[in-house]
Amino acid sequence: MELLSAAEAAAHPGLRALGPDVLAADFDPAAARVRLRARGEAEIGAALLDQTAMAGIGNVYKSEILFLERVDPFACVGALTDETLDRLVAAAARLMRRNLGSGARRTRSDLSPEPLWVYGRAGMPCRRCGASVQRARQGEQRRATSWCPACQRSAVR
Repeated sequence: MELLSAAEAAAHPGLRALGPDVLAADFDPAAARVRLRARGEAEIGAALLDQTAMAGIGNVYKSEILFLERVDPFACVGALTDETLDRLVAAAARLMRRNLGSGARRTRSDLSPEPLWVYGRAGMPCRRCGASVQRARQGEQRRATSWCPACQRSAVR
């Protein structure tokens, strides 16, 4: 951990490179879309984890956001429409805000006994369609991605 004054934080090269913070009061969804769009050849699953595009999304939320919006995690950003990117950004902000505070991460209804749709469920039936949830490593950091190949079909793959 590094404690910084406001001036030091503003001058810190790593912090200055961060994209819009999805939880910030002044979060700019349009700026997040522009930064994601700039990663045209990257797979959207890896792009969502790129903190210089949009800060705050972690591995669990990446998989859940893509599932909820029915987007193939392996589709190239450049193949996605602005509308799709806007939906992903909005879902990210919604889910992250919903999960502030203590308690288990939830992407499903508070009434559901199971908190997540696909993350950590490889080989199990999709909660939406029953197909087998898949898991693969993705991006330079080889982070695990969980998805439903039936619900998240891509015309690109």
